[in-house]
Amino acid sequence: METALELLRKIEGIRNPVLDFIFQTVTRLGEELIIFGVICLLYWCLNKDAAYKLGMIFFASGIAVQGLKVTFRIERPFVLDPTLQPVPSAIEAATGYSFPSGHTQGATSLYGYFAYTVKQKWLKLVFILAFVAVAFSRMYLGVHTIFDVSVSLVVTLLTVILISKLYSAFACGKYDVIVSSVLAAVSILLCIYSFILAKTGYVDAAQINDCFKSGGAGLGFALGFYLERRYLRFDVKAPKIYIHVLKMVLGIAGALVFKSGLKLIAEGNLIVDFVRYFLTLLWVIYLFPLLFTKALKRSAD
Repeated sequence: METALELLRKIEGIRNPVLDFIFQTVTRLGEELIIFGVICLLYWCLNKDAAYKLGMIFFASGIAVQGLKVTFRIERPFVLDPTLQPVPSAIEAATGYSFPSGHTQGATSLYGYFAYTVKQKWLKLVFILAFVAVAFSRMYLGVHTIFDVSVSLVVTLLTVILISKLYSAFACGKYDVIVSSVLAAVSILLCIYSFILAKTGYVDAAQINDCFKSGGAGLGFALGFYLERRYLRFDVKAPKIYIHVLKMVLGIAGALVFKSGLKLIAEGNLIVDFVRYFLTLLWVIYLFPLLFTKALKRSAD
């Protein structure tokens, strides 16, 4: 750990306002809003299978990372060593424990999946550089160590490979119940596990909110996946481009109502966090596609 902290001290020595701005911008490439937006675009307008794979990778690796966070309880570098000063603009998003890195997990889910999928070598390199850049930005900003980002990279890349290889096996629909049940079970178990750790005093209760957010999102995705595959199977195609634009505007507006609107009820409340992330993903995966499918049918009639 001392070696990791010493590396951060050296990185701290190269900081300047220009680099601060650059790496604060780069780190946003790993934030959940970007990943949710890409999943929505793929899912509603372009390629449902790609969106399903990306969603499974993102939520499965996110659950794993959150589980590791509350298990190992490693504090942020600037808590371990108060002489280390993070870039102030990065502190707000540095929630929960430090190990492993959530931003790195998010970026590696998205850009790692694309790097694994695309055929062109130059595009693979671009996507690899994207998630590596996010990982480095977390160290530059002083909110993670090299151990935090490295473990997150490994866990998420293994998830990318595993789900990408297995998806074709269960894409036929025979295993939808099993896939949904497994993701739902691990989502619920993460919440139960983190809650028990908090109740027994093993972790600070304030540190488990992200577990409940991940658990709620995973459960919403799991239920939405089952309902859509079992009862809806909507077509992403649309007769006019403006319909895709309308889908994105209305769909994301609805998602923000659930995700941000419900936050106003009781910010930081575990149950509220769980419910708002659950409803956000259920809206994205099943409720909104159901509504716009019915709307398109009525307009066609």
